[in-house]
Amino acid sequence: MKIYFFGGTFDPPHKGHMLIYQHCLNLCDKFIFIPAKLSPGKNKPLASCQQRLDMLQILLKKNGNKLKTIIDNYEISSKSEISYTIDTIIYLKNKYPKSDLNMVIGYDQYLSINKWKNHLNILDNVNIVCFNRNSTNSKENIIDLRCNISSSQIRSSIKTNKISNLDKYIDNDVLSYIIENNIYKN
Repeated sequence: MKIYFFGGTFDPPHKGHMLIYQHCLNLCDKFIFIPAKLSPGKNKPLASCQQRLDMLQILLKKNGNKLKTIIDNYEISSKSEISYTIDTIIYLKNKYPKSDLNMVIGYDQYLSINKWKNHLNILDNVNIVCFNRNSTNSKENIIDLRCNISSSQIRSSIKTNKISNLDKYIDNDVLSYIIENNIYKN
């Protein structure tokens, strides 16, 4: 079985995440979103773990393939405060033995992968599927989305109440959930 897994904070999940998902969907037997509790070197997500799971579920409810896609809360429910990719890979290898694991990451993350915990072990155990949101390079094996969407920009726009043009970056139902639950205002 060919598995693609996509980790991140998804704070909030946006249309760029969906473009990556839709690109990968026909290439795999199973696509797994794995929201992180806290990524190493990053600030704590502003939305709670449950809110981020809810937003992913809202996004996938209307845009997802229910037969091939799951949201796995392994990292969020882990006792560890920080989510390390190598731990997730070990978990997936145990849960899906004999599977071909493919890790979906952004080019910015790929550039720093040598700083990740047990990075050589990661590279030995997964295939990397790398996306770039605004590529100016033509490197092999990097999929150029030409879609410059950033969760931090979305959060900033919501915080300053500049939401009129956000529909091109974030699903309307996800945005409604954010507004109803007063996420990113403080």
